[in-house]
Amino acid sequence: MKPSLQYVLVRAIRNMRRNLFPNITTVGVITISVLIFSAFSLIAYNLASFLRIWEDKIEVIAYLKKKTPAGEIETLLDKIRQMEGVESVNYVSPSDAIAFMEAKLGDQKNLLEGIHSAVLPPSLEVQLKKEYRDSTKIGGVVSQLKQFPQMEEIQYGQEWVDLFSSLVHILRLTQWVLGGLLLLAMVFIISNTLQLAISSRREEIEIMQLVGASPSFIQVPFYLEGMIQGLVGAGLALSFLFLLQKIVLFYLPSSMKDWLVKIPILFLPINTLVGILLGGMILGFLGSYMASVRFLKSSQ
Repeated sequence: MKPSLQYVLVRAIRNMRRNLFPNITTVGVITISVLIFSAFSLIAYNLASFLRIWEDKIEVIAYLKKKTPAGEIETLLDKIRQMEGVESVNYVSPSDAIAFMEAKLGDQKNLLEGIHSAVLPPSLEVQLKKEYRDSTKIGGVVSQLKQFPQMEEIQYGQEWVDLFSSLVHILRLTQWVLGGLLLLAMVFIISNTLQLAISSRREEIEIMQLVGASPSFIQVPFYLEGMIQGLVGAGLALSFLFLLQKIVLFYLPSSMKDWLVKIPILFLPINTLVGILLGGMILGFLGSYMASVRFLKSSQ
């Protein structure tokens, strides 16, 4: 005896309606668990996105020794342009640096009065190719630049790049550790909840066994029940996460909103959302599978 799709759907829905409170409890636990996992995923995703934006804007500033001859600078520029990973090099003279600072200060440029351009060192702005703008490859380019005797100091924001890379890594690790723990908890809760629901229909199941119903005929509706619970719980979790993100962004102080204007705050991408929904269904299936197998073994 093989169950038809219509039979499986009707029986799964009927079972959920008869055991409404246990099902609501199970969906609630799934929702909270998936919400915690998804929140870590969202934070890690936005930090990784911010890190990519930061890396795209990274450039290496190489300060030269003040008494570097003009002839050596031209030769140095040619050598750096030929280095692997270098996209372009721009020479900034002390007078150019003063003009840049005046433009940045605007109406407050009088703060620079009395500062002579001679106090500033000449510098090189080294733009890197996109694939070389991560912390590891930048370090390799910087190591080559340090070999030139004309270099006095090199800056490229290494601390910020390393900090954000470490933070993203820690969040990813925390996300998957929590995900593993929550997975075990959800499977346990779902299986126990469904086992209670199955036990309440012991007589019905025993009659079905007596008339020759196969294990699949008995079990498949419970599998579907668990998958529906997982899908609904994961869907609610993602909906709550979306609303929570909107609420947090709405109530941010105006000063922080101005700072975040150029930094996009993203929601999880479609492939991640689909993965979480499918993950919820798989968890529901695993819980129902464990519950039904355990019940049928005990009833034999």
